[in-house]
Amino acid sequence: MKRFAQIGAYTGLVLGALVAVPAQALEHKTTIEHPEVGPISADYRGSTVIVEKQVGSVGAAGRPNSLHCRWSVSLTVERTAVADAGMQASRSMTQDDVLKGSAPGWCSSGSKGIQRTVEARRDTLREKMMAMVEQDRAVILVETSGAKKRDSIG
Repeated sequence: MKRFAQIGAYTGLVLGALVAVPAQALEHKTTIEHPEVGPISADYRGSTVIVEKQVGSVGAAGRPNSLHCRWSVSLTVERTAVADAGMQASRSMTQDDVLKGSAPGWCSSGSKGIQRTVEARRDTLREKMMAMVEQDRAVILVETSGAKKRDSIG
């Protein structure tokens, strides 16, 4: 886990952390029919990163504190596509702020709870990944058509 500190616009302390969360069950395989090339096998693998940002400050005696941890999750999907004609293409897609929230207190003490919250919302992560897969379908077809044209010219 990488932690860094910076002074923010707040009068309190601002800390950030990146936490990689295992992407269990964030995999998808599909076959896309291309009119010129034939079937294209596409494998997708998703991974998540939680970014935590400590904001606020500990209150003085008798005063409430404003200390809380803001967090967000980014989703990265790696794709490998292989056509029967031997063509291969890879792509990486990232969507930030797929999930976000906040928790009271220090990020360091709330990390496990945040990870459990993210894990509990795995269905939402899978839905976002499937939306990215659907958008990628057109990209695969264009990439394959372009590669076929280059092969026929060269």
